Amino acid sequence: LSSSIRSYIMNKRIKSLVLSATLVASMAILGGCGSNNIGYVDTMKVANSTEKGIEITKEINAKKAELNKKIEAADDASKQNVYNQASQELTAFTNAKAQEYRQYQEQKINELVKEKKLDVIIEKGAVVGGGADVTEDLITKMGKASEAQIKEVEEAAKAEEQQEAQQNAQQAGQAAAAATTESAQ
Repeated sequence: LSSSIRSYIMNKRIKSLVLSATLVASMAILGGCGSNNIGYVDTMKVANSTEKGIEITKEINAKKAELNKKIEAADDASKQNVYNQASQELTAFTNAKAQEYRQYQEQKINELVKEKKLDVIIEKGAVVGGGADVTEDLITKMGKASEAQIKEVEEAAKAEEQQEAQQNAQQAGQAAAAATTESAQ
């Protein structure tokens, strides 16, 4: 159960960050039609390299750990109910944190647009050619995380992926054993 919450949250976080960047880019494009000064940012790099992005990731991971403990502590009769409640709570928490991050990022993007005299800043993936990469400028403006902070988050993500893979393998083994037992009967 806990591995599905982790996967859900990571996918939700990525989609939220990409959506926010797309919305910011769309608003800026509509406001600056016919312009030539275009900047672009790698929003994933910004999220993974700034103090705010790392702070929110840690908060979400702490909430996931707290809820996973509740799920694991639940008895079999109530486990599904506890899981459903935890899933809803985690979704609400993650959405609130994503909104907090988006607002902060939009504020810093707007400041950067004015400072760099850009007409628009868009997501790096939307750029086929041209434009100025202002990713590092945005990271600096949002507060660059230390190398130790970045490494800590990367290691935590790798450990979580490994734990999830182990849980999936364990669940697959249990399912196979159950199928073997059923076919033997």
